[in-house]
Amino acid sequence: MDVHARAGIDIYGTVLRYAEVEQRGPRYQLLRLGSCDFDFDIAEAMLQASSPEHIEALTDALNDVFEGSVASRLQVTLHPPICYSFFTALPVEVAAEERKKRLLRDAALLTRSGSPQPLRLTADPVYTETMDDGETVEWFHVLALNEGLHARFDRICRMLPQSRHRMTLSMHAAAIAVERIERRGGEGEGRQQAPFTLALGWYPTHVEFTLCRHSRWYFSHFSEAAPPADCAYFALALMGQLGLDQRTVGRLFIYGGFKKADEFSDLADLFPATPEPLNPMQLIDLDQDSMAASFDHAAYAPCLGVAL
Repeated sequence: MDVHARAGIDIYGTVLRYAEVEQRGPRYQLLRLGSCDFDFDIAEAMLQASSPEHIEALTDALNDVFEGSVASRLQVTLHPPICYSFFTALPVEVAAEERKKRLLRDAALLTRSGSPQPLRLTADPVYTETMDDGETVEWFHVLALNEGLHARFDRICRMLPQSRHRMTLSMHAAAIAVERIERRGGEGEGRQQAPFTLALGWYPTHVEFTLCRHSRWYFSHFSEAAPPADCAYFALALMGQLGLDQRTVGRLFIYGGFKKADEFSDLADLFPATPEPLNPMQLIDLDQDSMAASFDHAAYAPCLGVAL
């Protein structure tokens, strides 16, 4: 039986959440889970590198929480708007080297960089589509980050059990969690008529929206900060921009920094589904009663998503 261990961290504001999960076939075992609080904004410190003390504090914390880790790579989850990301389609026949050049060119235009060299890209295929003219294209999600941030994580990882790292957008991590949950639970009654799932991540600084089609990542977008009561209308506007009917959404997940799920009750007025917390812990072989009743499962959705 194949055994894989994956480690993930989720960076938002002054909090770093971490997880390590071991997969044995279809089963998942939790190896570690928790959070670290800092007195500085972690992502900003990594981007600006203005304080070596902050980098050292982050390195020490990661060394402590991942001591004895068996995972070989660290998945680092970042939230918008601290990072640039976009979706783009390329003909399936484009060679890998040409694809990289095109994506770098697109990223340079998006970030208004004079040269693509300071950027490092993380590109993930999302789905393929046949266009009206018969051409088949592959859609990619591209995360574009300053080379310096990657270099700083390169140095940090030299001190960790995980020798490599990979950057991931928080909305991609949420899509992974949705896919694992839905594939474990099956499509369910009526899912053929409602192919989309919407995952909404609420944070004090912004709101994240992720659409999955037939349990696979389809599109993501974020908006500026908004109260939970307004999120339904932002979600409806996104569906309209994509040319999708809200009746095609059969399931609604919420995650992030909210306090009560009923703060998003307006979503049920506009979509044919009731909001439910995005809880990847249900996939773990763990006595759920062993978790404290106050444990915020939905806050760990991006962190656990990249570790699954």
